[in-house]
Amino acid sequence: MKRLARCLWRCGCLAVLGLLFSAAAAAAAAGVLRLNPLASVDSHGQLSMLRDPEGRLSADEAAAAPGWKALPGAVNAGFTRDAVWIKLEVQRPADAPQQRWLAQFRNALLDDVRLYRQDDTGRWQLAVHSGEDIGREHWPVDARNVQLPLTLESTEPTPLLLRLQSRNAMSTTIGFAAPEVYAGTARREYLFYGLGFGFGLMLLAFHTLFWQMTRERLSAWYLVYVANALLVEFLTAGLPQQLLAIPARLSDMLLSLSICAGVAIGIRFAGMQLGTDVRWPRFTRVVVRTVGLVSAIAVALVLAGANGLAMQAVQGTAMLCIVYLIGAALWLLPRDQGQARAFLIIFGIYYAGVMVSFLRNQGWLPAGAWTDNATAIGTLLHLLLMSMRLNRRYDQLRREKEAAQARLVHVVGRQNDRLEAEVRRRTADLRGEIEQRQRLEVDLRAALETERRAKQSQVDFVAMVSHEFRTPLAIIHTTAQQIAKNLDAAREKTLARCLNLRAAAQRMTALVDEYLTSDRMEAGQTPFQPRPCERDELMELFEDLVADWPDGRVVWHDGQLPPQLVCDPGLLRVALRNLLANADRHTPAGRAIVLDVVPAEAGGLDIRVSNPGDAIPHDEVPRLFEKYFRGRQAARSPGAGLGLYLVHQIAELHRGHARLDSAGQDGQVRFSLALP
Repeated sequence: MKRLARCLWRCGCLAVLGLLFSAAAAAAAAGVLRLNPLASVDSHGQLSMLRDPEGRLSADEAAAAPGWKALPGAVNAGFTRDAVWIKLEVQRPADAPQQRWLAQFRNALLDDVRLYRQDDTGRWQLAVHSGEDIGREHWPVDARNVQLPLTLESTEPTPLLLRLQSRNAMSTTIGFAAPEVYAGTARREYLFYGLGFGFGLMLLAFHTLFWQMTRERLSAWYLVYVANALLVEFLTAGLPQQLLAIPARLSDMLLSLSICAGVAIGIRFAGMQLGTDVRWPRFTRVVVRTVGLVSAIAVALVLAGANGLAMQAVQGTAMLCIVYLIGAALWLLPRDQGQARAFLIIFGIYYAGVMVSFLRNQGWLPAGAWTDNATAIGTLLHLLLMSMRLNRRYDQLRREKEAAQARLVHVVGRQNDRLEAEVRRRTADLRGEIEQRQRLEVDLRAALETERRAKQSQVDFVAMVSHEFRTPLAIIHTTAQQIAKNLDAAREKTLARCLNLRAAAQRMTALVDEYLTSDRMEAGQTPFQPRPCERDELMELFEDLVADWPDGRVVWHDGQLPPQLVCDPGLLRVALRNLLANADRHTPAGRAIVLDVVPAEAGGLDIRVSNPGDAIPHDEVPRLFEKYFRGRQAARSPGAGLGLYLVHQIAELHRGHARLDSAGQDGQVRFSLALP
């Protein structure tokens, strides 16, 4: 890379010296332009120029007008709408057999070119007319740029008068050559352009395929960058105009629009290459948007027909961008790892060519072979080096990707080993949990069997109590009849009969007390005994309640259970069961009951039970929590009117409250139980 940089620096120095030498030589030359039948001859130093701002002068008026100035080099008037008149004298050698010559113009974008010669009376007459405005199909010579045929019968000096106009930069070298010499030069020129554009199209095709494979943002921008650069050079060279017969105004507009877009695309792509979009993202966005705004204004000027003004604005902006990017690269040169150095080499070549073309278009450098083709040469070298840079970068990324994949395979292997060990441990834990569940299942079956026996014992006990009740009742009934029939019986007999009544009554009382005590113990009706309940115990309580109903009948939304709640779990279970049972009685088959459990704002728990059903009448709402109250809708279902009463009583025991949140006017009946 360093050798390439030194070589390019030497070539640039030689080019500048060549330009200076050519300018000095042209300034020193003077007189009649002598033609050479074996080579093309440039007219440097033999030209005089006159500007015609209005473009209304005739050839005779222009020839006689004051203000002619000698040109030290080629014609270089910059962007101007003026008609430019050129005066010179040519002479063919006496020993040259050729009488036909060609006046050659290096600029392919001249819109109007006219050649005048004097007649026998000394008046100037139009000899040849060419240029983009008349259409290439009417050109006297089918060529990439303007070629005017010239016949020189005499070997004496022949004065010529040329009139030039262009919507683009008025910069051209005027030369003269024999048709045979021009044919050889044209072949070499077309070969050069063919190789250059063939190489550009190959780059375009290669990077199109590369972008299709990678879909990387940088590749997409480079693809647009290359396509626009090739389009600009292609139109500047005049090849599409010659091959496709594109009208001048259309080709000039396409070229100007491509240049406007190229400045915006170039600053964006160059910033990505230099890394300014990563180092200074905000400032880079401001620069890119500003350049985009200038390009948009230039596009509007081009569409309005102000080509020269638009190009001056765009080229001035491009020069400022080049200064900014070169300055940024020089500042980053000692601070990065070669990115700025590569930028200076790769983009410096292109910027040098753009700078030379800009100075030539402004009239500050003479037109010539080097200045005319500076942008094309710089673009070709720039694209070549840029492609090498991108290929090297992608190769480096590929190696880094392969290294990363190797590291990833290693990490995945280690992770798989850890996962296998974790699976083995979890499998052992699961096996232990299965065994524990099997033991719990055995215990549950034993508990169910115990419950079955208890229920059977209860049934037997009730049957026994019923049987035992009949005996004292029979005694009471019989004794009462005996007393009623024998009111005059002896006192001792009546007393004995009364004792029998008392004994039967005491027996019945004892039986009732024993039954109620046994029933409370079987139903778990113990006094209010609050205690701290952990989250797991609460979770189990709610899961057991939901499991008592068929799947899907009760939908439980667990917002977040508190870590601990002080309550009587037995009474809480009774209250929740009554709420769910009440909702179940009034919920149509196939619909779901929603149980929401959310933490209260001041701590505690807020339990909400919602069910779809008919609306509760307004007159029944105040009595819902009364003992034994049953509404009109409850008449269709069994019940004693104690469910909501028990919920209310249990809530008050916990210093909370039970309330009706929605009476069903919106299709949902919702009760809530709040526990502090």
